[in-house]
Amino acid sequence: MNFHETKMGTIFFNHQIPELIKALREIAAALSKPAPAAIQLAETGEPDFLHNLFYGNYEPDIYGCVTVPSRLDKNVKEAEKALLPALGQSQGFFEQYQTAVSERNSVIAEQSYCCGYRTAVQMIVSGLTTLPQAGGEPDEQ
Repeated sequence: MNFHETKMGTIFFNHQIPELIKALREIAAALSKPAPAAIQLAETGEPDFLHNLFYGNYEPDIYGCVTVPSRLDKNVKEAEKALLPALGQSQGFFEQYQTAVSERNSVIAEQSYCCGYRTAVQMIVSGLTTLPQAGGEPDEQ
């Protein structure tokens, strides 16, 4: 007896295979349609939000992302207050050093910030674009 002659074979060929074909067609149809945008940029309140984000012109206080100083900041300030009287006349050199370190750290943080947001925006934008078809031409909408 062949498989297609059994009860299980009849169910498989007459019911399960057509359902499988139908599901594959639905998947193919869904994949051929462009996906809706994952984010709505109009809700940000700023028309050039994506542009500003890409070029590092992001101001966190505008978007409500401001953080309060942490206990670590408080610890640093307390340690500085304890150190300055002990330095005596060398205090000017220490302040010059501190300014130089602060400027360097600020530039490094700014570069990291810009690089991170540019990377994130590029990833978002690449997820929002359609892939080129087999002929190399992008989908026309």
